[in-house]
Amino acid sequence: MSSRIKLDIIVIVLFFLVSCSYNPQSKKENSSFLPRATGENNEMLIVMDSSKFKGSIGRALVETYGEFLRGLPQPETRFDLIYIKPRKFNNILKHAKNIVIAFTLEGKSLDSEILRKNFNSESLDKIKSDSTLFYFSRRDQYAKGQTVLYLFSKSDDDLLKKIKKNKSAILKYFEDELKKRVDRKIFSKLEKNISDKLFDDHQIKIKIPYGYDLAKNIKGENKNFFWLRQLDSEFEKNIFLYYEEYEESELKNFYDVFNADEPNIKRIRNKISKSFLKDSENSKIFMSIQDVFPITSKKISFKGNSSIESVGLWKLSDISAGGPFKSIIIYNSNKKRVYYLEGYVYAPGSKKRNLMQEISSILMTFEI
Repeated sequence: MSSRIKLDIIVIVLFFLVSCSYNPQSKKENSSFLPRATGENNEMLIVMDSSKFKGSIGRALVETYGEFLRGLPQPETRFDLIYIKPRKFNNILKHAKNIVIAFTLEGKSLDSEILRKNFNSESLDKIKSDSTLFYFSRRDQYAKGQTVLYLFSKSDDDLLKKIKKNKSAILKYFEDELKKRVDRKIFSKLEKNISDKLFDDHQIKIKIPYGYDLAKNIKGENKNFFWLRQLDSEFEKNIFLYYEEYEESELKNFYDVFNADEPNIKRIRNKISKSFLKDSENSKIFMSIQDVFPITSKKISFKGNSSIESVGLWKLSDISAGGPFKSIIIYNSNKKRVYYLEGYVYAPGSKKRNLMQEISSILMTFEI
């Protein structure tokens, strides 16, 4: 049974077991009266007994939701974590967008008692007797646009094991919600004219948020490329695509990338950037790869196509600028064509996590 299916079963069972009255139908009807969820998309509250938060359970949650992201020039965590004692979990804090509430049947502290009081005796007996029940979720419990995840078990050791075993599932739950929020924000208004032109010229589809310009567009036998840019006083966001026929590849390194156990995209990317991403005033300056941190690459399936996903750091060859990038190399077997799709940002002195989340959302809309 998959984690997602198991989660849905847990939700159905515990809808009728939690002590706080909850009627799904009335909740739906009265949702318009709820306040909007507050805080940043990546901000997360963790509500649990202080002794458990300082112990192994708390460390496991921090390692799950507060781990450092790869491919960024400075340390930035996946979520910005804020610990809250249950007795301090007031009406203002309850409006946060992301909340994790963790407890076990062990412990006699006031905070543990407060958390257990959210469940009636039948619920607590069920948690004690059925070890498969250890988490369930609620949306819009206290505010619209909110996600709350409950984690629980009969003992501390058992909850710790379940958090570690199901790390990917309980992390993906919030990551999926985060992507939905980012998508709603950036795709609320689109540059449809540019998307239509790129489809006419290159027979691809991609959603382009409002504010992007088509900086370069080349259509030819051996040179198929476009470059999208959004310029701001504090940052710039960029998307570009290069593609060619795989069987007549000018970049022979594409073969090595797909067939290697550990893909290396550096030579391919440098060749593309030297051809298309040179300084307009000084052709000797081009985009290269930083060697401070190694590029992280992995083989994936991108909408049914064999692909290589990579994250790393770029720089200009004169070391005057740099930042993070994410790329996806896609092989389409029907068209016998290989695509190099990349997004990168430049934001000197600023954090890059949120900008790269937007870039990732745009890349995921790409269709052949």
